[in-house]
Amino acid sequence: MITSQENFFNRVKNDKHPFLTGYFVGGDPDVGSALAYIKQAVANGVDAVEVGIPSENPYLEGEVIKRSHARAYSNFHKKDQILPFFKRLRLEINVPIWVMGYYEDVIKSGLYIDLSIYQIIDGLIIPDLPLDEVIGLRKELNKFNVSVIPVINNGMDDSELEIALKGADLVYCQIHQGKTGTNITNLNELPQFYHKIRSQTEAALMAGFGVKNALLAEQVWNCGFEGVVVGSEIVRMVEMQDKEQFVHFIQGLSSAK
Repeated sequence: MITSQENFFNRVKNDKHPFLTGYFVGGDPDVGSALAYIKQAVANGVDAVEVGIPSENPYLEGEVIKRSHARAYSNFHKKDQILPFFKRLRLEINVPIWVMGYYEDVIKSGLYIDLSIYQIIDGLIIPDLPLDEVIGLRKELNKFNVSVIPVINNGMDDSELEIALKGADLVYCQIHQGKTGTNITNLNELPQFYHKIRSQTEAALMAGFGVKNALLAEQVWNCGFEGVVVGSEIVRMVEMQDKEQFVHFIQGLSSAK
C-alpha cells in the first residue's frame, strides 16, 4: 500500500507539485482544538503537517511560539498524552505528519522510538540534533519509513552540509538564522541559497522561518523551493481562536501555490 508520504513525494518530485507545510504546536490550545485546527488546515490546502512537541525550554522560538509551548506543555508533554494524539491524527488526515521537537524532549526521552514503532509519524525535525548523530538516527529509523529531516542554513560549511544532506529525502532550509517568527526584510540571497543546496542533493527542499503571508510564500516557491513552511503566523491564528480568519489565511496561502 502506498503511504501518504510516498504519494506526497510522487506529487512533489514527479508532478512538480509545490507544497505547503503548516506548523502547529501539539495540544494548543487544547488537544481537541489542536486536532480540529490541523484537520481544517488540511481541508483548506495544507499538504503536510509539522507538529511541535511542547518544551519547557523552547529556546529557539520567538515569542508567539514560546507562548504556545507554555499553553500546551502541562497537558501535552508526557508519552501517554502525546501518543494518543498522534494515533488519532494519523487516522483523521491523509497527509505526511512530521514531528518537530528539541533533542531533550524527543530523542533523549525516547519519544521518537514510540512514535516510529507505532507508525504514526512520517518524519522527525530536530533543530538541535548534533550533526554527528544525523546519519545514525537516519539508519535507525529507516526500517520504520520515518525520515530524518535536517535543518540547514546558509551559514553551514560544505562539510556540515554533506553530513546533514547524506541520505535525506527532504530538507528544511532556514531562510534566516535566528529565532522563529522573525520578520523577513528581503529574500535577495534566497535564490543563491537554493541553488547551493540543490547542487548537493536531489531531496525535496522546503524553506521556512519568517513566511507570514501568501506573497512571501509565492516568492519562496518562485526561488525554486518545492515547499514552504508557515509556522508562527499559523500559531498566532490559533492563539486568536478566530476560526473564520484562520481558514481564510490557509486558503490564501494555498492559492499562492
